[in-house]
Amino acid sequence: MRPMTPETPHPHAVEVVSTSPDRPMAERIRVLETTRPALAPTQVRIGMLAMNILPADLLQMNGQYGHQPELPYVPGHEGVAVVLETGSEVADLQPGERVLPIGVFGVWSDELVVQRRSLVPVPSDANVLQQAMLAANPATAWVLLQHQVTLQPDQWVIQNAANSAVGQCTRQLAAHLGIPLINVVRRPEAVASDEGGHWLVHDGQDPDSLQHSVHQITQGEPVVLGLDAIGGKASQALAASLSPQGRLVLYGLLSGEPCSISAHDLIFRNINVQGFWLANWFSHPDNRQKAKTVYPALMALAAQNVLRMSVEKVYELSDVLEAIAHSAQAGRQGKVLLKGAHFQSQQA
Repeated sequence: MRPMTPETPHPHAVEVVSTSPDRPMAERIRVLETTRPALAPTQVRIGMLAMNILPADLLQMNGQYGHQPELPYVPGHEGVAVVLETGSEVADLQPGERVLPIGVFGVWSDELVVQRRSLVPVPSDANVLQQAMLAANPATAWVLLQHQVTLQPDQWVIQNAANSAVGQCTRQLAAHLGIPLINVVRRPEAVASDEGGHWLVHDGQDPDSLQHSVHQITQGEPVVLGLDAIGGKASQALAASLSPQGRLVLYGLLSGEPCSISAHDLIFRNINVQGFWLANWFSHPDNRQKAKTVYPALMALAAQNVLRMSVEKVYELSDVLEAIAHSAQAGRQGKVLLKGAHFQSQQA
């Protein structure tokens, strides 16, 4: 099938050549020109529109992620693309349609070739930047709220890092679903009091004080689910704020420290602690049917403007070093994105 538009003369991609944190990032990544391989019958050539910079991408570049690809590799787990060309056996996608590459690695590229089964069609008249952030953080928030415990109307959820991307999605989804939520942040300026839920400023160093503050908010109603993006001592504080038999789900590594939980909470209050990685959840056979419902639900909520994530800045792919440095800065007010060569043609 003929391409949608004249081909970009020289598609480029980011390449990671070292994951040693002792070396400057400028020596560890580069932007290089790529080739266009021929399509197999079931493959699709896509042009990337916008790509998210996730904590997972940064961890992987430092050799600290759960999966480390062989060097050199093209990074990137999340973005939105436009179909450029389809293989001879792909009949249900046409050039010009917009798609989410799901479970596709290496999206920090102008173009790439993927299997048809990895692409989820999305509306072509929606906001490109919002769609570029739909696959990871909103899906994580949705699964954490919908598929960890069965929440009753009087049961509370508490989360730390409530101003993070996942935290923002969790706030929006909890408000939409009517789930009472407590948001914990470490700095007063991180409080977004105009958004849903109750807010607490707490550094996670004093579990007793957080437990007391939570009890004042809930008036003794059960706090059954804690969502921990930080680890370290913050885990202990969050666990202490849960009601007996509550569940603490550790899904992030922001502190870089081992998760710390009081033996008292584990033994006498029967607090359940588990780790969560979205990729593992999707791949587990028991979640197969539930997994099929996640992205349709999120796309519907995005269309209703229930889900909307903040964007601080969008960088050209050639400015990836500056974009990575910006993404790693504390106190950002939104996500940092990259844009591919086909961004201008599809911007909504």
